[in-house]
Amino acid sequence: MKQRSYVKKPIKVAITGKIGTGKTTLCNLLKKEGFQVFESDNEVSKLLERKDIKNKVCNLFSKKINLLLDENDNLNKSVLGDFLFSNKTELKKIEKILYPFLEIEKEKFTKKNLAKKIIFFDIPLLFEKKLHKDFDKIIYLRVNKEIQKQRVLKRIGMNEKKLKKILLNQSYNLSYFKKFITLEIETSKKKSFIKQKLKIFINTF
Repeated sequence: MKQRSYVKKPIKVAITGKIGTGKTTLCNLLKKEGFQVFESDNEVSKLLERKDIKNKVCNLFSKKINLLLDENDNLNKSVLGDFLFSNKTELKKIEKILYPFLEIEKEKFTKKNLAKKIIFFDIPLLFEKKLHKDFDKIIYLRVNKEIQKQRVLKRIGMNEKKLKKILLNQSYNLSYFKKFITLEIETSKKKSFIKQKLKIFINTF
């Protein structure tokens, strides 16, 4: 399942699924095998550390959010996240700031990896933002609600109320998007099962 260099344009594979379905675990498996993975949440976190973007966010929210900056004058991402998931209108405002920069980073990643046969993109809001047509293949991760809840509530700063708000933001008609999904993985299975599914998928290219 090792990555190989390739002369053609790489196959762009999106990884998606709701919170707690195992996207990070899958990405780590792929990276261990030498594949290049663009992780959207990590990139957003990096963008929020940029001075120009931090200033834009502060200009927009400093009067609306207490303790927006921490003691080191950095954005308090936890406080910001709590506010945004409770305010869809405000969430759209920050998306307008971040998404153009995120697209630039995705483009840089693609250009950097043109020699690869396959490259992967972890896109949590792939269907919600209608980004599915930007990719050649889609891996969709799912898990039963009880395991999903157990996984998410183990995270620092997470609670049931916050989880419900996040899931509301991750709402879409899966029956419509089913036809775009190339591979569906139930992530409550053993890691060896998931690795085998990935291996079969990758070997088809």
